[in-house]
Amino acid sequence: MEKEHEIQTKQEIPVVFLLRRLWIPLSFFLFFLVSISSKEELLIRFLGNASEVVKDVVEYGSQIGLWMSTAFLAQRLITVFVWDGLIAGISGRPVPRLPKDVTALCVFAVTVVGVLATVFDQSVTGIWATSGVVSIVIGIALRNVILDVFIGLSMHIEKSFRIGDWVMVHQNRRETHIVGQVIEVNWRTTRLKTTAKNMVVVPNSKMGEAILTNYMQPQPHFRVDLNFVLDYSVSPDRAIRVLMSGVRALADNERILTEPVPEVRLDEALSGGQKYEVRFFILPVNISPKESKHLVNKSVIEHLARAGLSPSMEKEMVFWNDSSGFPIIPSINEESFDEVLDRSKLFKILEKEDRVALIKNASRKDLKPGEVLYRQGNIGDSFYFLAEGLLCSSIEVAGIGNKAKVERLESGSHFGEEGVLKRGPRISTITAQTECVIFEFDSSMIDRLATQSGDFLSLLNEKMVLGQDRIMKTKWRVNNETKTSLAPLKKSGVGQSIQTFFSDFFPAQPNTTTKK
Repeated sequence: MEKEHEIQTKQEIPVVFLLRRLWIPLSFFLFFLVSISSKEELLIRFLGNASEVVKDVVEYGSQIGLWMSTAFLAQRLITVFVWDGLIAGISGRPVPRLPKDVTALCVFAVTVVGVLATVFDQSVTGIWATSGVVSIVIGIALRNVILDVFIGLSMHIEKSFRIGDWVMVHQNRRETHIVGQVIEVNWRTTRLKTTAKNMVVVPNSKMGEAILTNYMQPQPHFRVDLNFVLDYSVSPDRAIRVLMSGVRALADNERILTEPVPEVRLDEALSGGQKYEVRFFILPVNISPKESKHLVNKSVIEHLARAGLSPSMEKEMVFWNDSSGFPIIPSINEESFDEVLDRSKLFKILEKEDRVALIKNASRKDLKPGEVLYRQGNIGDSFYFLAEGLLCSSIEVAGIGNKAKVERLESGSHFGEEGVLKRGPRISTITAQTECVIFEFDSSMIDRLATQSGDFLSLLNEKMVLGQDRIMKTKWRVNNETKTSLAPLKKSGVGQSIQTFFSDFFPAQPNTTTKK
């Protein structure tokens, strides 16, 4: 909360934020500047009867204080305007603590030399010679620490990673690789936050030697691969259709990105079945890799279950009849969707004979991605059931050029109730997002089943009412968003100029909190 309040303060009141960062060093500097400028008057008026020791303390103390307060102010100005302002604005990320500390160390080192040379009249050459000998002794004793420091500086210069990036530090074995988000780079170590919410501290010397994979460069998104093995009896087209609908059902640009587009690849043939690779992309700042795998695995398994399929397993088949043939991959006309209908909440309440008659008289429609089943306003009395694939329901709102998405329809969904119950126009446009298998039922048969079964009619009415409610909420949301986007932003010319000027020095830092 404090960090968010600080960022908000920098954006809204830059002058106040500037004073908060600089008033302490500026106060010390002005105090010692006034003290040294009025030193003679102070000694005569207030310390006339003081001892020589007190006078020497005031004499030397004011000079040393001026040097140190000047160094303090200079270091703070460099931090605010250079590191947190210019450099952070160019990189778009917060600057690690290490370069700030190195800058402060250099400023105060020069200040100490200046104090010894001007206040105590010591030879600068002798000071540098003495410091060189001391540096050699310290360097031998602290060689590992110094190695960590300089490797940390080199990593900052090379910019192989930045604070907020998700990286993998490669170890000797794959299972010991470290995957985490960079949260801090200091003098000796780099700190990573793992997906288990633990902090891993890695010495900078180890980071410099290890092979590093940065998941957020050159692009801020990266690809995640999941493997599924399905039986050979499942045709590749059907397998890709079901797997693709499972991953595309989560593509919302928050959890799973819609661009680059998720894809399914037939990877290799195994003894237990065909291995398919599901590929999708995520933004690590929105969701962790493990969380994204959990969500996609769950969605794909649910789509496989609704399709009556399951991942393959090792098995042994024994054929007693030598003349019998091995099972072959079925053609598109031989694919059975009885399991899908039996698992449907709507058709489960029907008798088996009614379900058989329903599917026997249904016509199958295969849609390609982007194809439209029907459009908003069309007149139609057919009722539809999505056996496999993923559909999108959208509406056109008056005054809005683009279509507004209402909902996604996943496998096992039924729709088009308004054509059967109300004989009215279609209330939305249905478009295929993946390859889809849809069954179209004649309205007369649906009418007969609704007359025979009150539960069947009740579910149809419930689905139609829920669909109309979602459409009303979508229209309300789109109208509110339109009004908000068109609201004028009122700012005075002077205020806008001041905010633009200070925003260059205090750019907004991105929130690196990982969503779980």
